[in-house]
Amino acid sequence: GIVCKGKDKLGCRLFVGTQTLINIMETRKYVVNITFDPINFVNSTIGNLDIEEFTDDEDIAILKNAEAYIICEVTDIRKMDPIKDHVTSNGEAYIVSSDALKIVKNNPCAKAINRGLFALLECLTNYTRLDLVGKDQQDYFIGRFNENNRMIKRVSDEDTIEAMEILKKSMIEKGFDVE
Repeated sequence: GIVCKGKDKLGCRLFVGTQTLINIMETRKYVVNITFDPINFVNSTIGNLDIEEFTDDEDIAILKNAEAYIICEVTDIRKMDPIKDHVTSNGEAYIVSSDALKIVKNNPCAKAINRGLFALLECLTNYTRLDLVGKDQQDYFIGRFNENNRMIKRVSDEDTIEAMEILKKSMIEKGFDVE
């Protein structure tokens, strides 16, 4: 994901083996496209988007249906120490630091989606079902809460983190064992 590091400063962690990292290393330039298109999310995750999905503007990958986009110029790429976390035991990755050269809002209400907010919504949905399901499903929901809470603490804003703490307190008060 992309992290704001200051006014017009962005950072991101990219794993070795991604086409995105290869492209950024070659061009030292990239675009952050802000979109709500679920088809683009799926297609870009499982493969590559069709060339027709992009504009011909600025000789860089700008989505035609982007709510907004940021053109970035790389200021630094550095290799991270190997990461051992819940996803991988040898996560070779790079930190890419960049300056925002151009910010375009095609939709004046555009806002970047943060996966933490959706994880919170999943937790809230599961919370409403905790008293309605059996022990196995409760354990599953608690596991999802713990994993989402871990992720939210890493990628979300203070309000979402605080919301999870409120939900956690309520779950504990109901007698559920959450981390």
